[in-house]
Amino acid sequence: MKIRVGVIGCLGRMGKKILNELITNTKVEIAGAVARSGSKYIDSDIGPIIANLGIKVTSSISGIFESSDVVIDFTTKECMLDCLKAAVKFKTPLVSGTTGIEGVDLKEYAAEVPILWSANMSVGVNVLLKLVKKAAELLGNEYDVEIWEMHHNLKKDSPSGTAIELGKTIANASKVDFQSNQYLHSGSNIRKKGGIGFAVSRGGGVIGDHSVMFVNSDERIELNHKAIDRTTFARGAVQAAVWLYENKREIPGLYSMQDVI
Repeated sequence: MKIRVGVIGCLGRMGKKILNELITNTKVEIAGAVARSGSKYIDSDIGPIIANLGIKVTSSISGIFESSDVVIDFTTKECMLDCLKAAVKFKTPLVSGTTGIEGVDLKEYAAEVPILWSANMSVGVNVLLKLVKKAAELLGNEYDVEIWEMHHNLKKDSPSGTAIELGKTIANASKVDFQSNQYLHSGSNIRKKGGIGFAVSRGGGVIGDHSVMFVNSDERIELNHKAIDRTTFARGAVQAAVWLYENKREIPGLYSMQDVI
């Protein structure tokens, strides 16, 4: 029996990619697709979006959670909060790649239902996180750490969720407090020992570039990742949904792509 997967935010760039990935994955089938209320596609077949499958676009988040085995969300903080409440109500596992969710206590909801959240669903980025953690452990606090990221000119959150996750990984490995040791570059900032620096660029249609630099007076070590196509995020999200349903669907908890890979 195939795993029934619901998609929240089906009209977005990521939503469309995820729908296409679901079509090609033999383990799953699309349970339903949600778009924001007021969209002209509501109650229309998703055919114009991907393919004629006899599935209509809906605005009902609750309805999708009730009819799905697992749900994938790539939307906004506000929409994600509605998804978290629906996940708890219907005990439906949730996979989310929504970023800019500061202040949301995922553990509170994960105590009731399995939730898998990652700032970046790319397998490559999650390998980068493991490499960065190892580098920080080996290099200690003798190197300055700089994180640079670039995304398209419509991205709202800054620094990106992935950049912040990289910074937190380094801080944990270095045994320093992330919040007090992070800073954004400006004309008035002078680097402090142990600080994790962030630099941000926005332009064009860049999908996502991330660089982590460990620098001292003698050398510079760089670890980089560049996303070529959003398919990498969609493929990872579907992989995460299959993993969560097959392994943790009856075990509430907060999981990430680090568990999947």
